[in-house]
Amino acid sequence: MKRRILPSKRFWLYLLIGIVLLSSSGSDYFRQSKLEHASRNHSFSIFWWEVRHIPNKWVHLLWEMFPGNKPTDAERKLIVQDYLQSVRRLDKERARVEGSHFAGSVAGSSATKKATENIPNDLEIFEREKESLRGKAEEAVEAVISDVVRTEGLGFPLGILFPPTDFRFDKPPLILVTSPRNVIRLEGTRLIQNDIKMITRSEIEQRIESDGITSALVDDLAGLGTYPAFVSDRYELRQLTRTAAHEWLHNYWIFRPLGRSMWDSSDMYTLNETAADIAGNELGDLAYQRLGGNLEASDLRYGNTAVAAPHLTRILRETRIKVDKLLSENNIDGAEEIMRGQHWNLRLGGYGIRKINQAYFAFRGNYADGPASVSPIGSELNEYRETFPTVGEFIKSVATVKNYVQFQLMLESVGDKRINSTDLRSNHSNPVLNSKTPLLTPSRRISDAPPASLIERIRR
Repeated sequence: MKRRILPSKRFWLYLLIGIVLLSSSGSDYFRQSKLEHASRNHSFSIFWWEVRHIPNKWVHLLWEMFPGNKPTDAERKLIVQDYLQSVRRLDKERARVEGSHFAGSVAGSSATKKATENIPNDLEIFEREKESLRGKAEEAVEAVISDVVRTEGLGFPLGILFPPTDFRFDKPPLILVTSPRNVIRLEGTRLIQNDIKMITRSEIEQRIESDGITSALVDDLAGLGTYPAFVSDRYELRQLTRTAAHEWLHNYWIFRPLGRSMWDSSDMYTLNETAADIAGNELGDLAYQRLGGNLEASDLRYGNTAVAAPHLTRILRETRIKVDKLLSENNIDGAEEIMRGQHWNLRLGGYGIRKINQAYFAFRGNYADGPASVSPIGSELNEYRETFPTVGEFIKSVATVKNYVQFQLMLESVGDKRINSTDLRSNHSNPVLNSKTPLLTPSRRISDAPPASLIERIRR
């Protein structure tokens, strides 16, 4: 029987403080005071959020260390499903309450007002139910993802995993993003509290755009690489494990060259996010399987959206290409007219995208495995992933990347090895070929690289 080796309390204290500072340094760095002014009293502080939530998790982990308190994978699946059901019940009740209050304010009748008097008590009951299940549900996902990443060789000797998995199931904050109107480029970001109404989102965007040169968007997040990592609990189990794995990878890479270089350039930001998407999906699916999930049952839904949702893929991809061309010709009004028109085409097609503008493409374009991006990084990372037998080896290799040029050289190197290996096998089987046979080494120049994979996951 293996014993757990627990470091001193002082070590863990220093460790957690370091994680908080590292994870906050990039995310809380905002260049423009204009964003602060526009968001006013709605800003979200990562630092104070982490300070409040880190101690709660470790208290729960100490409870689970006692014999008999550790659940099996089957029990963990039930725990998480019960929690997700409680979230849906609470959301449904909250929507009913808001609808009833709205009806009461419109009707103005005493009967309607009386019928809504006891509704807040129902909300409190559902809220308490959710909170009573949250801790065990978070630990269940933490435990299964920890097992998966250890199996993939990402831990240290004696089963130590650094950083430890630590998730907070909740609705993540919103993100305010800006881009210049005349070019699609992520210019500024700021986290916003998640409880603001849609009209407030629009007001914030309008304050930013009042200068006439900036495009703004208040967008949703599915996760955030804080510590504990934010993971949205508004999705089903498979998406939840994928998001959790994605956010843990950001925390893992922040202690390695890839993560530390994330904010050095737009290419490195895209490389980080897309690598976390690719590897996070694989780790999340392995965790989902360990919990008893059937990947084949929802394979189409979680697969390539170019096949599952071709209309969405085609519209977004074509829109991005047309907009880039018009902006390069300084035709800003024409580009914005196209985006507005295509936005309504998607809305009529059943896609709940709130707004499409330069800021939308600037933010969503950081995920190079989606149609909102024109970066070659998505296809390059997918090709690089195929050269490794396991996702763990891919994660460790890409963690060493310090800049985009280095990654291109790494990709070219593995490409040459694969071609040389194929050539040697061909020469061995066909004596007609000789050393003068040319090697068809693919070019890695950005200008002629293949287009990004048309996969769109509207979870970001």
